[in-house]
Amino acid sequence: MLEEVQHYLTASFSVPSATAPFSASSATTPFFVFVGDAAYQSVRTELLGFGLQECKTSCFCSGPDKVPNLDALMGEVRTSPHKLLVTGLGEYLALRGKRQADDTLARLKDMNLENGKVVLLLRGLAAQLTELQRDPRFDGRRFCVLEPTDCDLAVTLVAPNLGLAAISGFKALLESLETGRQGRLPVCTAVSFAESLCTVGAIKSAYDGVRQTVSNLEVPESGGTEAQWAELLAELNQHQGSLEAVFSAHGLDGNLEQNLSDFLQDQTFRNWLAFLCLHTKRDKLHNSYLRFALNRASSLEQLGKELNIALVSISPQDPNFARWYQERKKLVKSFAESDIIDFIQANNKRQKESICRLTDNTIRERQAVLAWIAQHGLYEHLENIYPDLADYLKPYRFKGTDQAELLTHYFADYRRQKVCNTLDPDFLAQVEELAHKRPFNRLPTREQVLPKLNRKDTQKDTLLYWLDALGVEYLAFMEAQAKKKKLTLRVHLARAALPTITSENRHFYDDWPGEKFSDKELDKIKHADRSSYDFTKEQLPIHLAKELEIIADVMEKAARMLKDDKYKRILIVSDHGTSRLAVLHNKTEKYETETQGKHSGRCCPAFADWDLPCATEENGWLVLADYGRFKGSRAADVEVHGGASLEEVVVPLIELSLKNSALTVEVVEKQVKADSKTGTQIELYFNHPVDQKCQVHLLWKDKVYSAEPHTDRQHFLVSIPDINRAGEYFVEVHAGDEVFKDIKFKAVGKSATTNDEFDSLF
Repeated sequence: MLEEVQHYLTASFSVPSATAPFSASSATTPFFVFVGDAAYQSVRTELLGFGLQECKTSCFCSGPDKVPNLDALMGEVRTSPHKLLVTGLGEYLALRGKRQADDTLARLKDMNLENGKVVLLLRGLAAQLTELQRDPRFDGRRFCVLEPTDCDLAVTLVAPNLGLAAISGFKALLESLETGRQGRLPVCTAVSFAESLCTVGAIKSAYDGVRQTVSNLEVPESGGTEAQWAELLAELNQHQGSLEAVFSAHGLDGNLEQNLSDFLQDQTFRNWLAFLCLHTKRDKLHNSYLRFALNRASSLEQLGKELNIALVSISPQDPNFARWYQERKKLVKSFAESDIIDFIQANNKRQKESICRLTDNTIRERQAVLAWIAQHGLYEHLENIYPDLADYLKPYRFKGTDQAELLTHYFADYRRQKVCNTLDPDFLAQVEELAHKRPFNRLPTREQVLPKLNRKDTQKDTLLYWLDALGVEYLAFMEAQAKKKKLTLRVHLARAALPTITSENRHFYDDWPGEKFSDKELDKIKHADRSSYDFTKEQLPIHLAKELEIIADVMEKAARMLKDDKYKRILIVSDHGTSRLAVLHNKTEKYETETQGKHSGRCCPAFADWDLPCATEENGWLVLADYGRFKGSRAADVEVHGGASLEEVVVPLIELSLKNSALTVEVVEKQVKADSKTGTQIELYFNHPVDQKCQVHLLWKDKVYSAEPHTDRQHFLVSIPDINRAGEYFVEVHAGDEVFKDIKFKAVGKSATTNDEFDSLF
């Protein structure tokens, strides 16, 4: 490979000859060897094996960060009596630029050596060969080219204050190059490379250093502070440039999606690293909404903002919307209320569709849902957004009284109007009719019902829980809560004493002989002077969100006490209910008594010669049974009590106990016949006999169908005349207070066999 060099080295200083392979002129000038990165090490080793002494260009640097003295190098080359191999010169000239390279190579081309022989090992200068060959005397006897001559030498200038691992000084850089080092080299030097033939970069900041070390990082410099980038750069230096090792050292090699809210709390270095970790791994994340937000976020702070409000930019009709809604809901569950306010405000831009993006994570969002419904009407998919409110609005079928049908329909209408913030004329007419008839008088009093529940055998294991102002309007919600918590809920209806004020209705609590507890939180919500709600300032029913929250907390507290075996039974009893619709009606009666209408104006001390068709006198009080209020009452109250409307008078006594999880029910025959005239009959089977005291019935489309024992108390027959067409049906079965939902069976036509298709008549 290097025969030309061997000929050069063995040629003598003789008289020039045109026929000699190496004339005296060629033998007395330096020999040029152009080489690339691939062969540099092997060529250098082979040349040194020819007996050449290495003459390093770096040796002519007068200081650690000084360029070599080329005049001194030239003098050494010209006068040395030895055979020299000059290294480092090609790289130096490539770094200095074309002009200096051309000048220096031209001087060496024309230099006459006085005594020795010199081989120039030149890397990075193959492009300069063309210029040298303009001289016809510079022919194949004076140089050789060893392919490939590719050289990818690149230098990165590193600011010395960054602490980044780098070559210190220009002399050390040359020394590295003389050993054959290649690729991108970081160096701390003051030497200028303005005209360099090589690629020259600069790391002027810690961010530049990180980007130089981590090639796949796409976060802009503004995505972190100068201090954060500097600390990361220092840690990269400690971990051999591995970003994954840095993440692992900070415990960020697990599933960051599960604890995402923890990383968004403040701008600590570890939290910022978590943001970088998520950004570098975003294509592998399971949560697609998080990926969407990361693609829009360039900083930790912006990520929190995008996670919060990015969904606002997505149409509910977008194919990704439903999935992103659920994924966002999980991610922002622990966000601060102030952040959620930002989301609500941004979401209000398109009001008609804003409800689609709200969740039940926070009280503010739940209030926003209520405000939306009050302005736009009930939302079809409320169970997906605010399940508790959907449970509150579900029909509750009252049982055990001849007033059951009235109460069922009345309170279904009442709940709807309370949520929608409306008062229908037909309903108002019904209230006024009931104010005359007062059918609640047929209900037993609370003091008549409670002693029957105060059994001596269970008294020591029973807690009486007085939840002030709990009306029967919440029974559907409480029933749903009981099911979720695996509790049995048994409801007994009663009526409060008139007027429906606490002082007239607390004797049950004061006289209770066992353990008891008084809870006033629900009642506080309804009075402006004891809560943050004020009807004169906020007329939308947003207070219901807090009401449901309080009741849910009570149910959770009860479940914990029962499961901890502190009690076998908890009795939740109320003193009175309240009326929201009386507040909405805002009807002022003609009388202004000396008391100016105490207790929200729904009652006042009786006086002579009163003339009110919708009032009654009880216990020395004049009590309004319609939606009127005496003059002077507080308009600020959110809900009122003291009167005799159904929602104020009818109160629940609720028994809670642990659910008998051993009892199950199924349909004996999964496929039954449906007759267009007589309907369908199904047989239910319970795995244990149903107690004689328990009534069994089936609920379908809000209608109740009684079940009768068939052969024993495990088998019950139910006739459903309204199911008279073929199809698949889901029903709800009640066995006392046990509720079994989504019991499925298939009805086929009269003429169908087990394997037939549905009768064509259906």
